[in-house]
Amino acid sequence: MSTGILLLAGGSVDGREFASIRNTLGKTQEQLARLLGLSPKAVQSAEQEWRNISIQTERHLLFLLFLKVSSVENLQPCWLTRNCPSETRDRCPAWELNAGQLCWFVNGTICRGREQDSWKKKMKICRQCEVFPLKKYLSSQ
Repeated sequence: MSTGILLLAGGSVDGREFASIRNTLGKTQEQLARLLGLSPKAVQSAEQEWRNISIQTERHLLFLLFLKVSSVENLQPCWLTRNCPSETRDRCPAWELNAGQLCWFVNGTICRGREQDSWKKKMKICRQCEVFPLKKYLSSQ
């Protein structure tokens, strides 16, 4: 088990959102720490913004939230919602992996006509996208 959070800042989820997601998941700090492979102190530090949240922790946290809420959401694949042309779909990892509801999670997806490479830049775009299923569960946009 890790004793802390890596110092690579994810940049998308702040401490308030981290705590809000934990509450939506119905977990204590200790329970969430076990799910994320962190120490309870690391979860507390993330929520208090004493430490940065790593990209890996942020992705893991958002994926757990997706698993929790996806069963109650009516989710279409991104390529249908965004009406992606076949030449875009054919180059996109979300299409290749049949991950149209997880396009926000898969690196290298083709959004707005270009490949999204960094997590921080990608999440800035994804948070504004109609396909992103977690928008209403996150406090800041």
